[in-house]
Amino acid sequence: MTRPIQILRSCRPLRVLAWLTLPFFPLACLLLMDYMNFGGHVSYVVQFAQNFPRALLFEVLVVALLAVLALLIFRRAAVAMGLLGALSLICSYVNFTKAALNGDHFMPQDILMLSNAGELTSFISGDLPVPFWLGGAVLVLWVVFLALMGIALPLSWKLRLPAAAALIVCMWLPCSNIDKADVLLNKFGMSLFDSALQSSNYNANGFVGAFTVNLLSLNVQEPQGYSRQTIEDILDGYQATPAAENAPQYDVVVILSESFFDARILDGVTFSENPLKNYDRIRKSKRCYSGSLYTTAIGGGTVRPEFGILTGLTCDYIPSVPTPYRYLSHPISSYVSNYRDAGYSTIAIHPYNRKFYSRDNAYGHIGFDQFYGQDEMTQMVYAEYKRGYVTDESTTRAIQKCMDEATQPTFLFAITMQNHQPYEGIDPSLMQIDVSSDRLSEPALTALTTYTQGLYDADKMLGDLVKWIDKRERPTVLVFFGDHMPTLGSNYLAYNESGLFNSWDGMTQEELLTMYATPFLIYSNRTLDKGLFASNTENRISDYNLLNAVAMSTGFGRTPYMNLLLDFHSVTPIYNVRLGMEVTDSIAPFTKAMEHITYDRVFGKNYSAQRPDTQGKS
Repeated sequence: MTRPIQILRSCRPLRVLAWLTLPFFPLACLLLMDYMNFGGHVSYVVQFAQNFPRALLFEVLVVALLAVLALLIFRRAAVAMGLLGALSLICSYVNFTKAALNGDHFMPQDILMLSNAGELTSFISGDLPVPFWLGGAVLVLWVVFLALMGIALPLSWKLRLPAAAALIVCMWLPCSNIDKADVLLNKFGMSLFDSALQSSNYNANGFVGAFTVNLLSLNVQEPQGYSRQTIEDILDGYQATPAAENAPQYDVVVILSESFFDARILDGVTFSENPLKNYDRIRKSKRCYSGSLYTTAIGGGTVRPEFGILTGLTCDYIPSVPTPYRYLSHPISSYVSNYRDAGYSTIAIHPYNRKFYSRDNAYGHIGFDQFYGQDEMTQMVYAEYKRGYVTDESTTRAIQKCMDEATQPTFLFAITMQNHQPYEGIDPSLMQIDVSSDRLSEPALTALTTYTQGLYDADKMLGDLVKWIDKRERPTVLVFFGDHMPTLGSNYLAYNESGLFNSWDGMTQEELLTMYATPFLIYSNRTLDKGLFASNTENRISDYNLLNAVAMSTGFGRTPYMNLLLDFHSVTPIYNVRLGMEVTDSIAPFTKAMEHITYDRVFGKNYSAQRPDTQGKS
């Protein structure tokens, strides 16, 4: 030990000060995490403390117990608080960034995505609030001060480690099963049911409280009354619908266009030319049905609407994990498997890492025969890149090659990547459309301008696909939709500034309906039956019913579960928990049925797949 440090440690007032500040260190960590959890708004933190004091008390107890545990294990305050501070900074950063990008929060399940950390960080853009850096600096200096003063528990490991073990047991016992955990949370005005809707979870319980709720909810609980008989009772009222007599076998091409939405709905924005001229033209065709698709994502989380589109199931009753595909370890009945079982070749194309979101494992389980990731696709066709992503034009070439070489009816699903976030400034040579606005700040306008160039190319892809389909001899139907609205700046910046919705003062149901809606088109080179739709335009549909609508319009066979979903659509054309809709008496039986079927196929015994009349063969 050097003499200056010895002199410091001999100063009794400084050592007393170090000991006195020690209990406040975990509180500072909590304040920083909640400050970032509420988007960097101090006023929101104050409102949380006023409106949910018991939840705040729960947070204080959790971080205090973690601090004590760290001290018992490591003895030295600098090491223990340094670890706590580092975790707080990491959690604050990830939570704020994730919320700014796509409206979701940092959850325990996100740790499962560490293997995709490189891909995830490539999507990150946006600035962190200055107080975050100041708070981080304070924590670092605080830890240095504790280290210089040599603050440590005056206990030997023979006392500390048993005490740490006892503390762990005391923390575990009240949470050792679901019932006990819920009783504990209820004492603080919280509940395991809070995990059903993460936006309210993190608003009402703070970051530490919500994270703890999610941690205690990791074990998937079967719905009350789940059994073979319950599943049979749900489906007994529905029969399989065979393919329509003399109905042609349509090739089906489904395109999930990354972040595709009509940017023209932003007020106060002017485009030098129409970025969606093909979209506008195609919507007017009598062989096209269009409208709004309601999903469960914004800015990111493509896999959620993708899961609903392909399986007909819902993420409403799946724990909020980065990808529901993580849970798929066995074949399940899906729209894809229906086509495969009807004799179709089933193909998936995604010009990105095939392991991302666990697609490489899950796609086989939902019925795909072949899956071409970026490596396989770029060997199939010449690939060009914009902003580091494979272009939509290249993806179009791969789609056409697969379909034109097919010798049997084919179902093809493709995800584009070109217009993925981040939407930072781009080379002027890539600019095709000028965007101006007297409402948007520079960061929001830059994001919108970059996004619009990709939107222009996505619209060109749509136009090229329609021209190609019109020249095909085989009956072909194209399904083209956006998975979610784009980021356009941190914390919905462009949307707030344009007045499309205001996330700063809480979201109304009307604003939620705007936030979670994207355009969809169903186009064919043959006249389609209107099926599920009342008109050619202005239709509304939930993601899990989109391919159901295609089956109806093309005369393809339907399963009992698909017919149940059609009945749900007749009661309400759209529903998911993120839309904030009231669960009325007419809606409740269908949400309950979807909860049971989703659990049955993903987590349960798969009773619904064991019924002899499950598959509506074509």
